Amino acid sequence: MQQRIAFIGSGHIAEILISRLTGSGAVDSSLVCISGPNSSRTADLKSKYGINVAKDNIDAARGSDIVFVCVLPHVVPAVINDLKSVNMDSKFLISVAAGVPLSLYSGAIDNLKAVRILPNPPSRMGEGAIPVTFSGNVLPDEKTAILAMIGALGKCFSVSEDKIDIFTSIVSPAPVLYYFDSMIDSAVLCGLDYKTSVEMVFQTVKGCLKMWEDSGADIKELIVQACTPAGTSVESLRIMDRMCFKSAVKESYYAGWQKSKNLGSGKH
Repeated sequence: MQQRIAFIGSGHIAEILISRLTGSGAVDSSLVCISGPNSSRTADLKSKYGINVAKDNIDAARGSDIVFVCVLPHVVPAVINDLKSVNMDSKFLISVAAGVPLSLYSGAIDNLKAVRILPNPPSRMGEGAIPVTFSGNVLPDEKTAILAMIGALGKCFSVSEDKIDIFTSIVSPAPVLYYFDSMIDSAVLCGLDYKTSVEMVFQTVKGCLKMWEDSGADIKELIVQACTPAGTSVESLRIMDRMCFKSAVKESYYAGWQKSKNLGSGKH
């Protein structure tokens, strides 16, 4: 028997979850309901995915077995206040709110079984990298069931909660896509037309990922293998080093990690 699922929040992340979980068959859309402040938005999601719309957060939570909290961090206290009116003893709360620790929920709701996850945009295609952490009162068989459902989104990583914010920074596709875009701009700078540049970069990236996946080799070893002494690749890497490419990448992800931690502490 499939469980009833509620989504509190109707934004982009909620739609990614609904789209993948229902589309993959992990969840029956008729057993899904959603609540959100924008009635036209929830009506649109109902039309697109065949889900139900609850009248409010309390109504959504009361009729469900699993409650996904998919709201911005500053909205979480209001959601928790609503959930205090619901008997959560036999339910699971799965938080998708960036930077918000499980202690904020468990400190307000007694005996709450809580899970914190961070799906990223590739989760829509089942190719996400999703960190998952559980409150201490979640039993092993319950963890297995939750991971089986979340696994429809991609590869799950069971980690301690202090590592979640690292994932928040690293798994964002934006910096990765930004690098790909820079490759395209470089090809155009060197004389290729834009369409050819896009196709070439896409195939290059696809080929590199396939090579990495199939070889099982450490990525540093693959870099060495791809370089001919005094060749063009060595020259490209020399310029990257001179321009502090790795330092820029590390600083950007480090800043993202700090930003994620600050969201949870109320700083911005």
